[in-house]
Amino acid sequence: MLNEQLAARIQAGVDEADNMLLLWQQNEPFIRMMGRRFAGPGRAELEDLMQEGYLALCEAVRHYDIDQEVPFISYAAFWIKQGMKRYIENCCGTVRIPTHARDWVRRYRKMAAEYCKYYGSEPEDDTLCALLQISREKLKAVRKSADMEKIYSLSEPLGQEDSGLDMEETIASEEDLEEEAVRRLDYQNMKRMLWEAVECLEEKQAAVIRCRFLDQKTLRETGEAIGITKDAAANQQNNALHLLGQPSRCRKYRGYYEEYLAASCYHHVGLEAFNRTWTSEVEREALR
Repeated sequence: MLNEQLAARIQAGVDEADNMLLLWQQNEPFIRMMGRRFAGPGRAELEDLMQEGYLALCEAVRHYDIDQEVPFISYAAFWIKQGMKRYIENCCGTVRIPTHARDWVRRYRKMAAEYCKYYGSEPEDDTLCALLQISREKLKAVRKSADMEKIYSLSEPLGQEDSGLDMEETIASEEDLEEEAVRRLDYQNMKRMLWEAVECLEEKQAAVIRCRFLDQKTLRETGEAIGITKDAAANQQNNALHLLGQPSRCRKYRGYYEEYLAASCYHHVGLEAFNRTWTSEVEREALR
């Protein structure tokens, strides 16, 4: 069966798990080929990139419009590439820097380099603020992110590579309790704001989201619980998630998504788990 046909059947709620498995099997060689481009020492393991590729394939199915007559694999390639790049940026660096912060660092460095090349000197802060159209506080934050990108890994060898001594062996162990506490508070705030947004949905949409993400029910079980068909439950879920992703609704918790969930570094959802719940990793992490 063609990729486009499988995507259409999955979107229609026809044997989602089986068709998703078949779609994955048909496109696994292509995803593996893309993963090899990004895998390597200091970047990412191929196995992790394959998981990101699988999640990206699921997202591609969700957004694919067969009426546009674009080959599915061409459309999916964009999602797969972006997913792998985002994973590397957020999970494989020495210090985790949000994607939006990295974008500002790139703009800052490019603008400073072009100014220096043209005028032969470093730009003043006021000049940079004017060129980038940002405040002094924003410039300070961008520079801090740029400095964090330069931090070396504790596994970086000291002296010659064959010396057998790395940086972490010279530093006493110390848990970052403050960072962990902040992370827990952020997760609590994110969950509270997200579920407040769920409660503002239509009654049936909110019921479907509670069944799927609180009770961990399948679409079939969700439909039976609230008295609708499996396909209707899928439609209610898709509509609810679309509404939750609208800028007017997600403005409060979008920052938490960028900070903690964008790359989904932890708790990878494998094929079997996806087949049971038809739920992407980020949705599950944010709503549970």
